Amino acid sequence: MSAANPAYYTEAPKPKLDVLSSDTANKARLNTFVQIDSAFLQNTGKGRYPGHLSADFKLFGKPALLYREVTQTLVDQLDQFSKAAPKRATVFDGKNGAGKSAELLKLAAVAATSGHIVIYALSTLPWVNSSRPYGPGFKSDLFVQHELANELLRSVSAVSREALSKVPLGKDVVLGKKSLGAEKTLADLVDVGMQTPSLAHDALDQLLAIASTQTVVPVLIALDEVNTLWCSTSYRDQEDNILPANRFRLARSFLPFFEGQTALAKGWVVGATSYTEVRFMPKDLKTKLNPPPAIPLANPQLAQAANVGKSSTELPFDVAKIDRLSSAEAWGLMNFYQKANVVTTPLTEGLVAKKWVYANGNPRQMFAGVTTYF
Repeated sequence: MSAANPAYYTEAPKPKLDVLSSDTANKARLNTFVQIDSAFLQNTGKGRYPGHLSADFKLFGKPALLYREVTQTLVDQLDQFSKAAPKRATVFDGKNGAGKSAELLKLAAVAATSGHIVIYALSTLPWVNSSRPYGPGFKSDLFVQHELANELLRSVSAVSREALSKVPLGKDVVLGKKSLGAEKTLADLVDVGMQTPSLAHDALDQLLAIASTQTVVPVLIALDEVNTLWCSTSYRDQEDNILPANRFRLARSFLPFFEGQTALAKGWVVGATSYTEVRFMPKDLKTKLNPPPAIPLANPQLAQAANVGKSSTELPFDVAKIDRLSSAEAWGLMNFYQKANVVTTPLTEGLVAKKWVYANGNPRQMFAGVTTYF
C-alpha cells in the first residue's frame, strides 16, 4: 500500500503533558491537562477506564484529564487527612458527566505516588450486575466473589507494594491453613490472598482491619459507583430471590467505612456515585442525595407538629458536589482540544462561551459538543 498523501493526512498531534503525581499536583496545573500514569491505569484497570473516559483517552491518544479547582481542593484534603483521618467518608455526587469518576481517578493517582496504601475500585458494577462468578459462602449467609476479591488485592499490591511492606501485621494472622507471624507485613498478607483465590476475601478483610487502625502510612479507600453498595443486585440466591448488595461479602467489607461504623486512623475514604445504570441507584439514596425543594406548609402550627411526616435526608457520609466547569476551566478544556486536534477552528472567547453555555458547563456535554462528527 502506498504512503498516505501528506497533503491530506498528517499524524495526530501529541501534546506534551506532565504526569500527575504528588509532585505535579499543585496550583500551577490549574486549568491545564495532566496525564495519568499508564502503569497506574494498567495496575488498576488492565485496559479498562472508569465511566466514559475511554472515549476521551482514545481520542487524545493518551490518558489526559483537566486539573480543576476541585481537583486542587481534593488534593489538599488528601494531604491533610494523611495526618489525621476524618470520622466520615466523603462521596462525590453530581450530574452525569460532571467529572465524578475523573476526580476520583486523579485523587487515587496522586495518593499512589505519595506513599498511601491505595485500595481503588474503578468500577463496582461487576460486584452487582451478575457478570462475574459468585457462590454461597462456607458456613455463612453471605455470598462470595473470590475472583473479584483476588483482582482487587492484585491491584492494591501492584499500586502500593512499598507502602504495604512498611506496615507490620502486629499480630498473628491465620488464613485458612496458612499462618503469618506478627512480624510479617501487609504485603505478605496480600500475597496469600493473591496466591490462593479462595482466601482472597479473608485476606481483604484482614487488610482493611489492620490498615484502618495503623498509623505508619496513610490509606486511601476509593470506590467508584459506590451507590452499588446499597442496591438490589442482578444476582440471585438458590431460591431465585434477588440478592441485595449487603448479602455479598465484598460489599459488606466496605459498607462499614461508608456507613460510619469504621473509620481510618490516617487517610481518607471516598466514593463517587453513578446515575448511568439507574437500576443500581437506590431510589431512597437518590432522593437523599438530591432532595426535592421543601415547600413550607401554610399552617405554622401544622408545620411544627411532631407527627407530621418529614422525609429524611440524613446520610452516613459527607457529600461533595462536583459542579459544572468554571469559564476558566472551559477555556482550558477547549485549549487542549485544539492542541490535540479535536477542535480545528481558531479559539475565541465567543466560541468557548458558546460551547460552555450550550453544555451548561458539563464536561461530558462539552466533549460531546465538539466530537459529534466522530
